[in-house]
Amino acid sequence: MKKIALILAAVSLAGLSRAALNPGDSLTPYTIHNVSTGKEYCQVCAYGAKPAKVVAFGKLKDDKFWADLQKLQSLQTANPKLGVFAQVIDAKADDADTVKAEAVKHGITFPVVVAVEKDWDNKYHVEGVSRTIYYAQQKNNIVWTSTGLDEKAAAELATQVKKDLAS
Repeated sequence: MKKIALILAAVSLAGLSRAALNPGDSLTPYTIHNVSTGKEYCQVCAYGAKPAKVVAFGKLKDDKFWADLQKLQSLQTANPKLGVFAQVIDAKADDADTVKAEAVKHGITFPVVVAVEKDWDNKYHVEGVSRTIYYAQQKNNIVWTSTGLDEKAAAELATQVKKDLAS
């Protein structure tokens, strides 16, 4: 009985390592509120010409989410053609000052946003899971996903980004 429980636990944890969308799916447009500029627009559309882009979803008080964003900030700094943005999934436009303060505190310079559209999760299937990360190529085709950005995942992403931006 213990073996069965351990196997089920391992399978459940393994499922957390990948996000709900998969390689082959696409990033789809939706309206966001940029907490730094105060503007509402489509960030996926704004990055349309970028050869590669990352979108990360997380919760405001999740320290590991902010640590993931710091790793993504380093990746973007090393690869200026990479578009990166992050959505705080448990915040609304009236939380913009709080979200902006967290971004500044953690040294994040890429757009940190909150969703304006209520049905954004129907497209992205984050379903409240903090640290959901999608990496897509120019035409918004997702080629890599993760839940969290541990050292192995960060290395995989960096390798994929460098390969894609070199071609």
